[in-house]
Amino acid sequence: MGTPAPRWVRPVSALLGCLVLGGVLPVSTADAAGVPIAGAASVGFSNQYNFRGFNAGDWAPWVLVDLDLPIRPDGMPTLNAGGWFIDPIEDGTAEIGLYTFLVVPMADFSFSVGGRFFIFPGDDSTTGEFGATASYRFPYDFDLELAWWTDVKGDGVPGDELRLGHYAELSAGKSFALRDWLSIEMRAGVSYTIHYYDSDGWNNAFASIAVPIRISERFTLTPSVGGSLALEGIRDAGEDDYFLAAISLSFEF
Repeated sequence: MGTPAPRWVRPVSALLGCLVLGGVLPVSTADAAGVPIAGAASVGFSNQYNFRGFNAGDWAPWVLVDLDLPIRPDGMPTLNAGGWFIDPIEDGTAEIGLYTFLVVPMADFSFSVGGRFFIFPGDDSTTGEFGATASYRFPYDFDLELAWWTDVKGDGVPGDELRLGHYAELSAGKSFALRDWLSIEMRAGVSYTIHYYDSDGWNNAFASIAVPIRISERFTLTPSVGGSLALEGIRDAGEDDYFLAAISLSFEF
């Protein structure tokens, strides 16, 4: 009798099938209508599923699809939508995430508003959040982003169902093109929370370095390392400092 497949194989396989179908249909529609629909499908593995400084499980494989759908023929604004499945192997709960954002570029600014919906199949619970981001791109591929999120607790989520939590984050990013096929992307930031689950006050500081390696016209391999430093608010909730590492393979269509 063979060894049973890990619990995450079947959901990941099903979602991958949806991603393949999702990649074929938008490309065909774009070709027929002449509208520049773009997207990417990714698979990856992380040493930890870290959600805004919280450790949500260790050794986490994941799969994600992301689509940019133009609302007008000139491509502005756009609707950014997608979903992911992640299932940490140790000390974590499987999660399905779905998101939709309206993205409006204005000169060197970019504004987005939307929300995310989280499903936890193992716990039969759901939750969600809505919010907005504003970013500004400076010369030399440097950007600054401010984000605000308000969580909406759903069925099965413990705690006061009527109390909303708020999360604010300020981050900066810089990218370098070393070769046509090789670049470096750096990001660092800090966050502040108000009644955000068990966190109040300064939440966490974080930094990451990713190295996208384009291995073909459509495929990119991206290793990354980073860390999350627990500040007073999240440390009071029992979290710690974490080293983070991941690798992913994405297909652009």
